[in-house]
Amino acid sequence: MFRFFASLILFFSLLSSAYADAAFVNRQDVHDFIEHMVHRYHFKKSELVALFSQVKIRPQVMHHINKPLEKEFWRTYQMLFVNEWRIQHGVEYWQAHEATLNRAEQVYGVPAGIIVATIGIETKYGQKMGEYRVIDSLSNIAFSNSTRKDFFQNELQEFLLLVREQHLNPLKIMGSYAGAIGQPQFMPSSYRRYAVKFSPRGPIDLIHNDADVIGSVANYYKRHGWKKEQPIAAPVLLLSNRYSYLLEHNKIQFPLTAGALPNYGIIPKTKIDPDDAELHVQLVALESRYNTEYWVGFNNFSVIKLYNPSDLYAMAVYQLASYTRALRDKLDHA
Repeated sequence: MFRFFASLILFFSLLSSAYADAAFVNRQDVHDFIEHMVHRYHFKKSELVALFSQVKIRPQVMHHINKPLEKEFWRTYQMLFVNEWRIQHGVEYWQAHEATLNRAEQVYGVPAGIIVATIGIETKYGQKMGEYRVIDSLSNIAFSNSTRKDFFQNELQEFLLLVREQHLNPLKIMGSYAGAIGQPQFMPSSYRRYAVKFSPRGPIDLIHNDADVIGSVANYYKRHGWKKEQPIAAPVLLLSNRYSYLLEHNKIQFPLTAGALPNYGIIPKTKIDPDDAELHVQLVALESRYNTEYWVGFNNFSVIKLYNPSDLYAMAVYQLASYTRALRDKLDHA
């Protein structure tokens, strides 16, 4: 009797799952997307129908996409990503891959600390690469009411092209709730454009191959305009409300240069190198519950934001890189 009911439960579970999948693949927007991929990129319609028939509805994906961590206060975000665990493990990751990091720094001009910090924030140095099937994440957002659905439809297209090029199983690739892949959490379009072969053998692998991961992160930043040996960010003080007043009355000349900051009541807390005085900067306001912390970000700060368009993210990468390098240097001289 027990076996009979267990079999019955399994049967109805499979039936329910199949019904949900059929409902998804039969949607008009999914059908239109399939037709687009068939006519433009010569996919086989039957294979895409079979693939989308196996896409699962994931309510958690839409929950996360509507409430990203980048909407948190700075102190909350900082505690999550710039903490003792990530600093200590960042040093360990650096020591384990020092030769590769040095080579990437020489080839691309991106500091090893920034590469390490990016991987540390994205996936805890490869320990947490995501628990969602990428095909599910991308499909759920691409065919939703999200204001970003067009972006994710493009990423879904890029994903299908990627798995075809790399001969991968689209149902086996795991990633974040937003469909980011591997240790550096590249979206499929970034994977296709910026992933590089930085190890001597095999295809590009951003999931298991640390050398490819390191080289690809460095290549991403370089291709987006990283300037070698230029500053990233500096803390500042704002004198009263002078900056806000001038901003409201259109009396600030953009873009700002580092040397002109005092003219607008923005006083750097650290000395600005004379060679950096003519570099353009942006004012960065990091809001916490009871106060606001002000910085200026240089070109390389803006480049980090092209990885994730958030001041919180870019500042976390910068600070984690700084603290990790400081601890590494301390241990080297102990």
